[in-house]
Amino acid sequence: MQEEGDLFNVVFLCIINIIFMVAGVFLNSVVIISLWKSAQLRKKLCYFMVLVLCCFDLAVVIITHPLLIASIIYVRLKAINEMYELTRHLICIGFHGLSMFALFTLNMERFLAVTCPFFHQASVTKMRLTCFQALLTIIVVCHLLLLRYFNKTVVLVLLLVFLSLFLLLFIYFNCKILAIAKSKRSDERVPPVTNVTSVEKKKKKKQIFKLKNVSTCSLMVGCFFVCSCPQIIYSSLRLAAGMPPYDRKVWLFNIWANTLTSTNSTLNCVIFFWRNSILRREGMKIINAFRAHVIN
Repeated sequence: MQEEGDLFNVVFLCIINIIFMVAGVFLNSVVIISLWKSAQLRKKLCYFMVLVLCCFDLAVVIITHPLLIASIIYVRLKAINEMYELTRHLICIGFHGLSMFALFTLNMERFLAVTCPFFHQASVTKMRLTCFQALLTIIVVCHLLLLRYFNKTVVLVLLLVFLSLFLLLFIYFNCKILAIAKSKRSDERVPPVTNVTSVEKKKKKKQIFKLKNVSTCSLMVGCFFVCSCPQIIYSSLRLAAGMPPYDRKVWLFNIWANTLTSTNSTLNCVIFFWRNSILRREGMKIINAFRAHVIN
């Protein structure tokens, strides 16, 4: 019976990882190409950070899913390889961390745009966002080196504290910008159609566009929380109970948690396409051009 359960987990995990790997590579590539080709989207700061996030997400689906599939098959055929599992775990943590920090930078940029519009317009630039993202990347690399070469318990505590701080900032940013966006929408209600001027119509359209950006960020953060919860629970329990890192049941839970965390990099693109009509149009142009090229 246990053998059947193991086989089910192996097959199901491989199928999920393959599906999300293929979908993630395709969707992230389409978003990146769409943003790169569209001057209308590329010139906006929020879409610049979407481009950065998609690049990190593409790296996640290209690297973590194959590593997970290889780990699943190897353990099924032979046994748990401690060195491989340690390496895989560190690589997954690193790329998931890069994706999380790119999402954090995107949310921070939106937070400043909504709460401090004058400061955002004067001080927030692509170069400064890139430098901030580079700083966060260095932090991720330093954490990985500490996990590899120093006391893992102390580093895990620091990592969980650091992660908790960022999660609280995620919550604060999104609660604040949603509250501000809601109050602005209430204050700027459109008068009857007969009295609406062209300037007021443009102002309303601009406000709707900002609200869509805000709600898109909130959806992405919600998706991130759902996908990351099992991994956070795994790390917390392992730290609190001292679970053996290579016990088969613990390993299986970790694989499921890593798989769910990696799917977030595909779901982000689904949210982008669902919430942005311009991106959908650009994406359809690329898909149609690719289809025509294949047919010819």
